[in-house]
Formats: sequence, C-alpha cells, structure tokens
Amino acid sequence: MKTLLKKTLLGAVIALVGVQSNAELNMQTGSQAKVSWGGQGSLDKARAIMYNSTPQTTSFNSGNYNNYNNSYSEDDSYNPAWSQDTTRASGSYFANSKGALVVDALTGNTIYEKNADIARPIASISKLMTAVVVAESGANMSETLTISPLDFKTPKQSGSDRLKVGDQLNRAEMLLMMMMKSENPAAKALARTDPMGYDNFISRMNQKARELGMTQTRYYDPSGLDSRNVASPRDLAILARYAYKHNLISQFSTTPSRQFGVNNINSGYRTIAARSTNYMVRDGLYNIGLSKTGYIREAGNCVLFETNVGNRPAIVVLLGANDSKTRWNDAENIIANLSMRRFT
Repeated sequence: MKTLLKKTLLGAVIALVGVQSNAELNMQTGSQAKVSWGGQGSLDKARAIMYNSTPQTTSFNSGNYNNYNNSYSEDDSYNPAWSQDTTRASGSYFANSKGALVVDALTGNTIYEKNADIARPIASISKLMTAVVVAESGANMSETLTISPLDFKTPKQSGSDRLKVGDQLNRAEMLLMMMMKSENPAAKALARTDPMGYDNFISRMNQKARELGMTQTRYYDPSGLDSRNVASPRDLAILARYAYKHNLISQFSTTPSRQFGVNNINSGYRTIAARSTNYMVRDGLYNIGLSKTGYIREAGNCVLFETNVGNRPAIVVLLGANDSKTRWNDAENIIANLSMRRFT
C-alpha cells in the first residue's frame, strides 16, 4: 500500500547574477549563464534552478510517479515505529482530530468530512497563503533579505533554532526555509520586505482568501502565531487545490531537507541544516505533492497535504489534533483507507 518515494535534491545553490528590477528569468547555457529574477513567469524557472530540473506545469499526482514549547517551533521529531509493510489502518475513515476533510483533488468532491465547516485556529498552515502571496507578488526572488529583530516580535514568542538576527538569505531561500522548516522569522521577513509593505501583505492574504471563496478564513499575521488566524477544513482544501498549481510552492513544501549557506552581518558565514516538519516528506513514505504542518496551543496539531493513493490524488486537512501522534495516526489511517476506496 505504501508508496516509497525518495525526493532527492539534485541541485544545490542558486546562482544569482545580473538582477534587473522587472526582468523575467533568462538563462543562457554555458559558463556565461546569466540569471535575473522578477515576475510571475520566473517562478517556475526558479524551481528549475533550485532543483536542477526542467520547468513544467504542476498537475495533481496521477500515478506517475512537536508538541508545545515556549518558542513554538514545529521541528516534529515524531518517527513512527513500524515497518514499511505494516498497515495501521482501522478500516474506517474516522479521524480523532477535531476537524477533518478529505477531497478528491481533481473534482473537489468530498470523500470524508468531520466538522469541515467550522473555523479553527490554523497555526502555521497560514504560511501556505503567505507563500501564495509571495509567489504572486512579482517581488525580486534574488533580493537579499536580512533577518531583523522585528521578525522575532510576533503574537507569541517566536524562537528559532536555525535563524538569527542578521542572517541573510535571498527571497527564494527564505520562502523555502518557511515552507520546509516552517521558520516563523522567515515568514515575518517575507511579509515585512514585501514591495508594498507589511500591512498591505496581510490585506492581500485576506483578499486572496475572499477571491478563492474561503468565506470562513481570516489572517492577522503571516506565520500563524496569531491565534486569530482561522479557517475551516473546507476553506483550506480550496487553498490547497489553488496553491498546488504553483510549482515553487509544491516543490518547496515537499523538500525533505536542505543545507543553507548563510551569511550573518554580525558573525559571518555558517551552514544551516534544515529538514521538513512533515515526517512523511522526510522519510519518503508517500508520494506527497504539497505539505504544511502547524502547531500552536490554541490550534492543536494540524496538517494539510496532497497525496496520491490508488492512482487518484486527494487533499487531506486535519485540524485540532490533541498531540502529534494523533495527527499522524489520523493521516496514516485516512491514507490507508483511501487506498481501498473505489473512485467514481
């Protein structure tokens, strides 16, 4: 039942040369390669440079193929203690999470739901909308962003075991750090340095939600540390189907791990090793096409992901699990049952 998929990063460092303010991404082969960023059309090619792969239009999978702490870090060390041939399904779609929704990614039809229209705090799943706004902003993806003390001033204490004040990453790397490692300072930095300003960035998050028909969704900050960031499972499924179309978001959110070369304006160069907050992505247990986890005390443990089971793509949203184990047990149980479902 389990699909073993190891997503290997082939490329390493972004080569960033010759930036022009409104230029599309242009590449010339050979040693004189010139890269410049900016504009929606450059994002797909950004993915190609990051991962040394051919730009392509993302389509849904089709068969081709921590608990609470003071700093609200999501580096979930949960590792399931079962063999690859073990099935943990209970034989039903029952979820212990407070809110749950499974939809057919192609049609949007509901497969399973539990309190799917009740809005709840969504914690770092908020970062999925943050990524959409960044991706559609036309901002220069090679622009160097510097982590500021302001990026640690959030509704809750925003600690980081990776990023420090003075760290410098370009916008694309900051986006990857946010989506893969769920770094809260990275989310704040992306919104703070938006060409139209922080307040306008938050307004555009809410505007996009309205455009997509997410009627029970509200955003107050880009990281999800503000417990007023709420959405229903049904709204988040709408967002997932939309966000998946962005190659960059899909790829960044399902990157298992990466080493970042970071310059700090105070202490110099160092290497940061970071990994995905989703163990299913880290371990390559399933074909995951989009992923975002979340946790604050008010939201409980949350996860949103797209996966392919039984040659059919599905989006799974789980909100309000009491602990990390419950969240992942629900995810495993749903996936196992999806593999036995006959799609029509």
